[in-house]
Amino acid sequence: MPSELKERTTGEIKGKSKKFLLLTDIPPCRNFTAGLVLDQLCSFMPEGSISCFTVLNRELDPEITHKEIKTQIVSKPKEHKTRRLPGRLGALECFLAEKYTDKVTVSRIARQAADFGKKFGADAVWCVVQGQTMIRLANQVADLMNVPLLTQVWDPPTWWLRANKVDSWSQKLILADFASAMKKSERLAAASWAMAESYERLYGCQSIPVIPSLDAALAKPPAERMNKDDELTIGMAGQLYSAAEWENLLLTFKHANWKIGKRNVKVKVLGRSLSLISNAPMNVEFLGWRSQEESIEVLSQLDVLYCPYWFDPVFKEEASLSFPSKLTTYLAAGRPVFFHGPEYASPARFLKQHNAGALCHDLARTSIYNELQKLADDADLYRQLAKNGSKAFHEHLTLATMRKNFAEFLSLPSNTLN
Repeated sequence: MPSELKERTTGEIKGKSKKFLLLTDIPPCRNFTAGLVLDQLCSFMPEGSISCFTVLNRELDPEITHKEIKTQIVSKPKEHKTRRLPGRLGALECFLAEKYTDKVTVSRIARQAADFGKKFGADAVWCVVQGQTMIRLANQVADLMNVPLLTQVWDPPTWWLRANKVDSWSQKLILADFASAMKKSERLAAASWAMAESYERLYGCQSIPVIPSLDAALAKPPAERMNKDDELTIGMAGQLYSAAEWENLLLTFKHANWKIGKRNVKVKVLGRSLSLISNAPMNVEFLGWRSQEESIEVLSQLDVLYCPYWFDPVFKEEASLSFPSKLTTYLAAGRPVFFHGPEYASPARFLKQHNAGALCHDLARTSIYNELQKLADDADLYRQLAKNGSKAFHEHLTLATMRKNFAEFLSLPSNTLN
């Protein structure tokens, strides 16, 4: 959107209550991580100030919150392209399917979203940019409505495109669309401090870190010591993207007969799914999906909380710029974090800055074992990391900070939010 149009449109809505069209592929809900974050952000909004247009994957069944928000849901076009032909013919097949989706399906959805937003009287589009469909919609809907665009990014788009096996030709066009959306944005809600710095430098849009946060009242006191002298319980919560790191952790325990020093190791996993294959005994308990409150309660009863991140250089951009919501939950639980990933990773930098976690920057089993043993054997280190992690949570990852930054993203006075 031209700068003079942005200035005119923004000036027109000063002095009256702003209304926003939330354009997203996951609605505010209770059973998906992105939906939980949006649920909280929408809770900050004054009544009647937001409507929600959701482009939903047909396979998902979100437990939608905020029934008072006017909502329209349409089906998302398939983003994972099946290749029936071999080699370059298969890539061409996918490219043509992407072009049809872009020019026909997404254009139709964009008109629906724009009509919905206009009827609501939205003064701006707040778009969660995730995947090729939402990238394309971000560019089109704000233009069709002739209003400012505000974008929110959970992860760099490259991860999504690789995961959905999008052909290289389409990837170049989609990444160009992403850059266009970022440059068009009046403001960007970034998933980490590192992303805010990087995207502001790359695209010139004002970038504000809006980090997944929790109510300070849910936080547990920092641990003073481990639960037992002969046991080490390790917790892992949320989606598991870093498979190689997780597998090396389990191999470490297997080769050490599920012991760290004299302590028996137990692992407990909270999440929607878990895939395990083993030809030897394991000491892993799968607890399934839990609410945030339940997750914090369960994790606070364990000794160490495991946060893996990609070592594979293919994922360097994602590791550098993303920030896992599980880390907020871990720090709220008051137990030391065991971070397993590269030094340049965004969560590693945060934990190092606040001396709030044990850091293992190596896939080698000896390194994993030694770092865990050091944490288990050094009571002062254990207590200090738990204390520092709790302090970092209260200073940077509570709803008070999230609310303040979200108000800045929307260009609203903080006192107008709930």
